[in-house]
Amino acid sequence: MGPRSHGDSLCTPSVVTKFLWLRMIVLALVVGAGSMIMQLSQEIEAAPLYLLLLASYLVGGVVVAGTRAGLPAERGMWMLMVTDVVWGTAVIHYSGGVGSQFSLIFCLSIIAAAFVLDGRGGLSIAIVASVCFVSYAVLQSEGYVHPPSRWIEASAVWSQGLLQTYMHVSVFFLVGAVGDYLAERSRLKGYELREAETELKQLKVDTDNILKQMSSGVLVCDADGRVLTINPTAEDILEVSRSKVLGQDANSALTEAVPEFAELLRGALETKMRRQRRELTLREGESNELPLGVSLSMMRDEDGRKRGVIALFQDLTEVRRMQSRVRKADRLAAIGELSANIAHELRNPLASISGSIELLYNEVKLSGENKRLMELIMKESGRLDRIITNFLEFARMRPPSADRVHVSHCLEDVIMLLSNNVAVSRMAAIEIEDRAGDVVIKFDEEQMKQVFVNLIINACEVMDDGGRLTVSLKTIDQEWLAIAFKDEGPGISDEVQAHLFEPFFTRKEGGTGLGLAIANKIVAAHGGKIRGKNRAGGGAEFVVLVPLNNVGRRADTLQPAGSTL
Repeated sequence: MGPRSHGDSLCTPSVVTKFLWLRMIVLALVVGAGSMIMQLSQEIEAAPLYLLLLASYLVGGVVVAGTRAGLPAERGMWMLMVTDVVWGTAVIHYSGGVGSQFSLIFCLSIIAAAFVLDGRGGLSIAIVASVCFVSYAVLQSEGYVHPPSRWIEASAVWSQGLLQTYMHVSVFFLVGAVGDYLAERSRLKGYELREAETELKQLKVDTDNILKQMSSGVLVCDADGRVLTINPTAEDILEVSRSKVLGQDANSALTEAVPEFAELLRGALETKMRRQRRELTLREGESNELPLGVSLSMMRDEDGRKRGVIALFQDLTEVRRMQSRVRKADRLAAIGELSANIAHELRNPLASISGSIELLYNEVKLSGENKRLMELIMKESGRLDRIITNFLEFARMRPPSADRVHVSHCLEDVIMLLSNNVAVSRMAAIEIEDRAGDVVIKFDEEQMKQVFVNLIINACEVMDDGGRLTVSLKTIDQEWLAIAFKDEGPGISDEVQAHLFEPFFTRKEGGTGLGLAIANKIVAAHGGKIRGKNRAGGGAEFVVLVPLNNVGRRADTLQPAGSTL
């Protein structure tokens, strides 16, 4: 225990007030009651003692008033202790001098100083008391002071007075030393206890904060299965309330909500294994399942007796999703590599076949059914070549080459190109809503045009009876440029929504299922995202989100950003 600072002093205004109340009661019992008994037994005049008692109360009141007015409490107590010694000397004088029954009243002041004053207060007041008592004894023995004669029968002999003085001084110093020692030990224990309480409270606060901030669930049970601790994450995962399970039997409190977890805890309490790792699935309703990774640790005391169990568990839903994405990415990578190899091997013989058929078609004069079959072969050869080209684009897409591009101009070029396509122009009317203010972004214009063409053609093809395709541009939170393609078709079915951007999945007759997969891969290579959803009023909406980093704007066309989608 290090030295106590000044701020650790026990001598505070509240302590002073409590001490003075105790002092008043003790003086009333010792001096007041003692004077009354002496007056009744010896028929003496006790008025001076009563006046001294009243004076001691007045001095205490002055000290209290001084501390409330700003006088340091410790200084006030030192003044009071010294005054009490002088006051005690006066009591001894009026009660018979050195031989007074009140001669040991100094011990009260010494003990009080030891416990109230910091440092060696007891010894200091013992020294002051000894000086006062010895001085009074010398003055009395030499005849300079004369106690009231009716209090004593005869003057003390000098030798007897010297012995009495020595005994009193010895007692004073002994009381002071013992009092200081006991008081200091009491203070140290008090400081240690307060520091231990503070550390314990801080430890509890830190532990509670750690448990609250943990992303894993924590549940602690004692050896009887009662729940001792449960953190907020555990409440959320298990869907239980802390107030309903804390202090309750875990089996009965958790069985209704999570029977699988309650069974696991019960088994852990019954087994002797120190650690267990399990995975279990909590069922939520008829279809939803919650996978949990649970780590169970047995709590034991120093003698090896079982004290309880700690359950640390985590929701594995995101982990399972990540595993699924990794498996899907591996599968796509394998498919892409296989597609590239197959396409490479097929393209050369296909080119030879297509060239030969075209040469035969031009040189041989065919008619009727033969001519129709030759044209069908040429058409399907061309479609097969496009499929192989798509395979190669998906499997071995080149990295994007970023250039500064006016997005609205890029869209206008694509729409103008497609407007000359009879199949597209007769299916839908296309218009652009530019609310982004002529944004300029760095991206690969050729690749992004391929994305726009794919989305526009898909939107137009689903509107068999005609309709309107709206292409809108707007900025979101000054971070993204959103390019939305809104059609008036039948929308996206649940089956298609689940496999929207997967390669080789299509419901289009003659389609390869690579159009949206390639578009998604291009947008992702630019650091963006593409999303497809149904519109509230009917139809579908595909939104391409491109990051606005490295963005510039023409000052004359700058407009406010749009709202978040």
